Amino acid sequence: MVDDNNSNKNSTARKTGRSIGSLLRRAFVNNKKPQMSALEEEALRTPGKTILLNLLHNKLAIIGFCVFVAMFVFCFVGSWLYPIMEVYVEYPNSNLKPGMNYLKYPSSLDDKNIIKIVSGVSFSIALDDQGELYMWGTECNLELEGVSDFVMDIPDYVKNANIIDIESGGAHVVAKDDQGYFYAWGHYGHGQTYIPNDVNNDMMMDGFKSIVKMAAMTRWTAILGDNGYVYLWGSMQASQSFVALYAADRAVDIAAGDNHVVLLHRDGTVSVVGQPGTEMMEQVPAALQDGSVKVVSIAATNRNALALDDTGKLWLWGSAEYRIIDMPEISGNVISMDGGYKNFVVATDEGEIIIWGSNELKQLELPKNLQGKNTGVAHVFADYFQFYATDENGRILGAWGNKGYAFGTDQLGRDMLLRVMHGGRISLTVGIVAVLISTVIAIIIGLSAGYLGGWADQLLMRFTDICSAIPFLPVVVTLNYVIGHSMTALGKVYLLMILLGALGWMSLARLIRAQLLLEREKDFVLAARSLGIKQAGIMVRHILPNVINYVIVSITLTYATMILQEAVFSFLQFGVPEPTPSWGNMLTSAQESAVLKFYWWRWVIPALFVVVAAFSINLVGDGLREAMDPKANER
Repeated sequence: MVDDNNSNKNSTARKTGRSIGSLLRRAFVNNKKPQMSALEEEALRTPGKTILLNLLHNKLAIIGFCVFVAMFVFCFVGSWLYPIMEVYVEYPNSNLKPGMNYLKYPSSLDDKNIIKIVSGVSFSIALDDQGELYMWGTECNLELEGVSDFVMDIPDYVKNANIIDIESGGAHVVAKDDQGYFYAWGHYGHGQTYIPNDVNNDMMMDGFKSIVKMAAMTRWTAILGDNGYVYLWGSMQASQSFVALYAADRAVDIAAGDNHVVLLHRDGTVSVVGQPGTEMMEQVPAALQDGSVKVVSIAATNRNALALDDTGKLWLWGSAEYRIIDMPEISGNVISMDGGYKNFVVATDEGEIIIWGSNELKQLELPKNLQGKNTGVAHVFADYFQFYATDENGRILGAWGNKGYAFGTDQLGRDMLLRVMHGGRISLTVGIVAVLISTVIAIIIGLSAGYLGGWADQLLMRFTDICSAIPFLPVVVTLNYVIGHSMTALGKVYLLMILLGALGWMSLARLIRAQLLLEREKDFVLAARSLGIKQAGIMVRHILPNVINYVIVSITLTYATMILQEAVFSFLQFGVPEPTPSWGNMLTSAQESAVLKFYWWRWVIPALFVVVAAFSINLVGDGLREAMDPKANER
């Protein structure tokens, strides 16, 4: 008995000693765990962790995932931050090349005395007191024989002349020198850069000697002579609208819009000639026409006119669009005023700049140094969508307005960057919804056919074969013809989603069925049956998780296909209709040879987004497939 007690005490002492020794070793000795083999390590991992680690080791899949996430953020977050007006168009800015330097005037102007700045749709040109010209911006012309030259290339004979005045149309520039010579270059497709013979004859008969003022718009040019007559040439439509110019009373100043010319006469009255029936023609204040008010200065936008009388009062009339007719309160005396395409801007003797009208291209967003009073501004210059302010010494104080278009513009002058952004949101959403529809259908039919077998399997698979035999393109074309004309743009988007999903599930359903034929005879399924679990529960809770890997891979690969199909059908004008943007309908213009040859940005940029989106998703899908393949996981 005593021996048993001693034995127990010795055993307890040994255990206590081992515990204390183990504690001390763990505390003071760097006792690393034995290195596990790759097979032992994988045995301790969950299947999900193994798949994730394998995916992270696939660099191409990670690159594809990062690219797709970046495109997703660009399209969805970008379209939320920068909303788009689908019906917005800006015809003067059509087919402009990518460029963001419209307002980046050269630093060499900092010490120049600038006396005038004029702008075209994508460029500006300044004139200093020494007769030198300075040009910046993005070229808007193509070098086409009989149509246009590069407006940014100032001819040598103009550089060698002593220029004293300049004006700019949308894509051409006119100038005069101190000898009275007239110069013009740039777009000449409407004959706006050379004086026609009949106009020359009229000038000689009218006793014309020198140019007093020039005006230029997108398709025409005009000059005011010292004889008080205005001579206009260019587009036939413009010439017909301005036929009254030849019979006009003597003028001392002119201001122009695309379809109107405002005349300031020697007696201080004002008249407007141009397109009949417009507000600008019909709403000229009576006081400006009957001589009761003497006007000293005029300015014009495309559809509105502004006049300053000798008492310092401003008179405004014309279109109510963009609320430009609502002139803000102006304190101080106006010392300078000008009109852009959709805006008026004035400077006062208090050093304040007031601008109103459209803000679609940030025309109302003045630089911080030009906000408020005492800015030092002495002159303001506005033309099309670019605005500049100078001080009394001719130094440029700031520029604002349209900075340019990173992706260029389309045939309607719409910003390609915004349309790619919002078009991507539509294209990616169409693909997501279509994939969800096709996946749900495929899971239901594939699970049912694979698990039930027998006549149900035969019936569902023959139905799948019939759906596979349906020609997809004729179905879309037929439905578009039958009901498409009566649907809204949003309705067509929904229709395209449903069609892509309803006719794109067959291959995934076959894949799920094939996997279920392997899974349904396994022990865990037999155990579930023996426990009395219903068939629907066995399919959804026990079998579906074992085939979900294949479903995920198929979803990623199918999503890329859906994006391409949306692009194809919208390209063929059977998908998302204009003006709603999508990557596919943006590619529609590639059907024109002129676009392919001259306006590469209109099809290359959306095509790149389609290709990159589909390619990145395919990389992710291939990476998932390799990560889930047991043979690929062997080390």
